Amino acid sequence: MRVKHGAVLALFFGTVISLSGVAATAQAAVVTGGNALGGFSVVSSDFFTVAAEENKDDTTELFSKVEVPEGIAFANVTDALNVRSGPGTNYSRIGKLGKNAHCIIESVENGWAKITSGSVKGYCSTEYLIMGNEAVKLAESLGTLTATVNRGIVNLNVRSTPDTTADNIIAKVKGGESFKVVKEVVISKNDPEAKTFVQIEWNNDAEKNVEAYVSSEFVTVAYKYKEAVESSSYGDGVSQLRTNMIDFAMKYLGTPYVWGGNSLSRGVDCSGFVKQVFTQFGYGASMPRTSREMARTYSMISRSEAKAGDLVFYHNLRTGVVDHVAIYIGNGKIIHANNGVEISNVNYRTVYKYARVIWD
Repeated sequence: MRVKHGAVLALFFGTVISLSGVAATAQAAVVTGGNALGGFSVVSSDFFTVAAEENKDDTTELFSKVEVPEGIAFANVTDALNVRSGPGTNYSRIGKLGKNAHCIIESVENGWAKITSGSVKGYCSTEYLIMGNEAVKLAESLGTLTATVNRGIVNLNVRSTPDTTADNIIAKVKGGESFKVVKEVVISKNDPEAKTFVQIEWNNDAEKNVEAYVSSEFVTVAYKYKEAVESSSYGDGVSQLRTNMIDFAMKYLGTPYVWGGNSLSRGVDCSGFVKQVFTQFGYGASMPRTSREMARTYSMISRSEAKAGDLVFYHNLRTGVVDHVAIYIGNGKIIHANNGVEISNVNYRTVYKYARVIWD
């Protein structure tokens, strides 16, 4: 990275300090991850201004320090570790930690750890947890650098280019949703205000390697780890077939995203995941391969009618093309191939339509 005009700042633990020790203000977002420049961001507000004027042909990426949450631990199991409502096997199961899923330990007593993982709070046997220094060493290899939309954001624009022109919005995403980071901080090539953007991985089956950017002002970039899954029903009036289908799909949480992929173990894209799951239950033979074709094929239902096992489609707001499909699992959640196979809120981006495959 070229630093212009000799203005150099070190960004550390959220505080911007000049090398002379005088506090200053920079327009860089505080991010984690990356190893450039010994783990520090080196940039200044002066640099952003010059970059906007002179870097017309490229973008500039910045880096900063990796941090690991205090008390982190990982599930050392081949399948799943039960999370219980109390410290003992006689307490009910309220969730499960999949292989290599993380939790934050609050306390340990008599072989049981009081933990939090995502929305799940409970107790796990320490026998199956990797804790302490060993967990810290594992953290970077098991984490995925993600940009999480800040809580309270109703609609954050996802743009096809790193600037604020009006015709490049491809989607709107909600607060709390996370996306894999391609580049940590990108200086706008064309924006006269020299805004910074995070380039995120935007997985869909309509086009490979789509470029997507969100404003760094509205996201937090950090390592994200697999979380616990709550033990809950999939809603009222859900048939055993639909329950079995969702249970089957849940087994493949964490499967990598691979554009065009059809393997539940090695990698899938969004429609590949849906088709493979439905194939296991006799509905895949006639199912189209892409989300766009699926959306054309299956009858639309209302949001209020949607049940676990129905499909949810999303589209590019600029082109109108359907480019993503997920399986609804009830209670406002979906399972889909996005940052790998994961669970998200159904409205993590604008829903195009709900549709039904299984009429039971």
